[in-house]
Amino acid sequence: MPDPLVEHPPGVDPLVSSGAPARPTTKRSQVKLMLAELIDGQLSAGEAIQSERNLVRELGVSRVTVRQAISDLVAEGRLERVHGKGTYVTGPRVDSRLHLTSFSREMRARGLEPGTRVLDAGKMAAPPQVAHALRIATGDPVVRVERLRTADGTPMAHELGYYPCAYFPDLLDKDLGSLYDIFASDYAVIATSGEQTVHAGAADSNHARILGVPKRAPLLVQDRVTWSGERAIEYATSWYRGDRYRIHMAVTPHGAREG
Repeated sequence: MPDPLVEHPPGVDPLVSSGAPARPTTKRSQVKLMLAELIDGQLSAGEAIQSERNLVRELGVSRVTVRQAISDLVAEGRLERVHGKGTYVTGPRVDSRLHLTSFSREMRARGLEPGTRVLDAGKMAAPPQVAHALRIATGDPVVRVERLRTADGTPMAHELGYYPCAYFPDLLDKDLGSLYDIFASDYAVIATSGEQTVHAGAADSNHARILGVPKRAPLLVQDRVTWSGERAIEYATSWYRGDRYRIHMAVTPHGAREG
């Protein structure tokens, strides 16, 4: 930890006269810079920074100054406050376009390492809503798969999907990490199109626990039916963290298209 910070008079910085790049001269900006350098050089996504009390003691500045500097970094998306726990380095943010691809491929395309944890998987009789979406009869067997999707170890989405057993026999014997890849390689079924709706939601206690966010945190909820030719092969709902995921569309007079 650096020595206690000293605020120089406006326009005066000893580093300038030495030929070094000018550094911030207010205590708030100095604390912000110090924390930013700590984030870049020593901390990883999900790690906590020191408490405000410790920063006040070690830096020799007021708590207001520390709180303002942290707030600046929270506003920039570099830190996040978790009520009752502390302040943490944020994980990756993803700008997604409305197009048909697997989560794993999308994360890799953005230089992130995808991860999947299967929370639950099993066979069941299709309830009416699922049967309607998949164009099958109510009660027909489907595989239900519930997963947590991560990027560079950071929870990104909680997914719940249903898949007709008639198209995917023995699916439960497969590695359920990237289902679209399994469909293509093991069943010769290619996802060719999809119908997707997106709406805002708030994390209930279950989603908050799985995604590691506060209860009532904002979520992006995506409902999708995926098709292979004329066959509906997937009905899925995904709850994405609102602080980690944004959706981009290019809008024309005729509607939205992929940019």
